[in-house]
Amino acid sequence: MIGTVFYFPWEVSLILFLQSSLPDFAFGFFKVIAEVVSKNVLAFLFISVYLVYNKDWGKFTLLSLGVAGVFCEFIKVSVARLRPYAVVDKIKCLYPNSPGQNPMDFKIQGYSLPSGHSMMATNLFLAIPIYLRKIPYVVIGLVGVFIVALSRVGLGVHFPTDTIAGFIIALVIILILSRIYDKLENRSYLYLGIVALSLVGIVFCPAISYIKYVALVSGISLGFLFEEKYVNFENPKSRRDAAVRFAGALILFALLFGLIPKLAGGGELIDCIKYSLFTFIILAVYPLAFKKIDRDG
Repeated sequence: MIGTVFYFPWEVSLILFLQSSLPDFAFGFFKVIAEVVSKNVLAFLFISVYLVYNKDWGKFTLLSLGVAGVFCEFIKVSVARLRPYAVVDKIKCLYPNSPGQNPMDFKIQGYSLPSGHSMMATNLFLAIPIYLRKIPYVVIGLVGVFIVALSRVGLGVHFPTDTIAGFIIALVIILILSRIYDKLENRSYLYLGIVALSLVGIVFCPAISYIKYVALVSGISLGFLFEEKYVNFENPKSRRDAAVRFAGALILFALLFGLIPKLAGGGELIDCIKYSLFTFIILAVYPLAFKKIDRDG
């Protein structure tokens, strides 16, 4: 088993306490959280916000999610910290990161530090409140992040410090973007800079899991670049237009991220195409149809 092992004694004590003290329904709830706070679910949620409700909110959440994902995966692969259940015999893996796969195969399960779910939860619960500077909602969002972090520790798939690291990385990126995003008259340099820096990271971290995140953030960044220059769609003006856009997005998402990759046989190359080209299509090409399908456009 290749990887690094380091942890504080209190982390093991906390995991063992949770696994021995919490009732079964709590772990059932934790498993639901693991499925809901996932890359595909959040991607579709934020894409829906972008296309159907508020374009600026959707852009901000997708961009912060993509950038945080690149940073987290770079650290995850570079540090290669083994998960708690792999290094402490008494800790159980109650729900692996990739269910149905060998929990000890870290090419599939991924490494422990930082927690991707905590990073995604921070984007889910805090990105928009921080962007809008709504402090009461930030406080509520912190509760959501804590619950997700607790679930990852309780399931035995992360040390507490993994969840703290995922939270800090996402929070710092959200805070930085919230300070500069609306102040930039030309965001092209921001989008191209994100892509360039992510690509440079491949030199130091050529792992396919990192490359997939680079593909994702490239699809997001270049999609926004194209949309702002050639499309520039507006938020829907009626519930009917929003409903039609959502239905189209749902069908397109299912085709691009579900059916087509499955028919193509899957694989690493297909995943990279899915995360880059297909993300670009749904963010930049699909909105070209809004002038046709919007009744009040």
